[in-house]
Amino acid sequence: MPKFEYFTPVDASLQTIWNVLLDRIENPDRYQGGVDSFSFPESEEDYAVREILIQGIPLRERITIDERQGEVRYQLIDHPLFSGDVYNALIPADEHDPKARPVVQFRMDWRPLNNEAEIVEAESREALEESLKQAVHYVRDLAEHLEKQASQKQGAQA
Repeated sequence: MPKFEYFTPVDASLQTIWNVLLDRIENPDRYQGGVDSFSFPESEEDYAVREILIQGIPLRERITIDERQGEVRYQLIDHPLFSGDVYNALIPADEHDPKARPVVQFRMDWRPLNNEAEIVEAESREALEESLKQAVHYVRDLAEHLEKQASQKQGAQA
């Protein structure tokens, strides 16, 4: 099934980008269209389970955060069609390249569980790939906007 990867450099600090990635967990409706509702029925120190209803379709996922690696993992739970993960990663800029910027990378790795899933995959592949690309761009744009706002605020206070 969809195994997509998309990444882009971001003109923002690692902390600003990371904050946006964490906000995507708590507020999926800000980042994805069609979110009818969401809840967190389970939350532990090292993971949370999120139930989300997107355009009437339920999705249950186990979310783990690895701040040291700069990665958020969304693992499908008991999905009738697919198994797999979506990863959101923050890759620091190359410290040896003064022009380098941090990179946001999203990777989707879902595998079909049955024939119905294979049909859904064939029909929705392009839309899913485009959705992943738009999600990365939205995170980039929001992080850059927040960084610019913070910079302007600091400039006004100086």
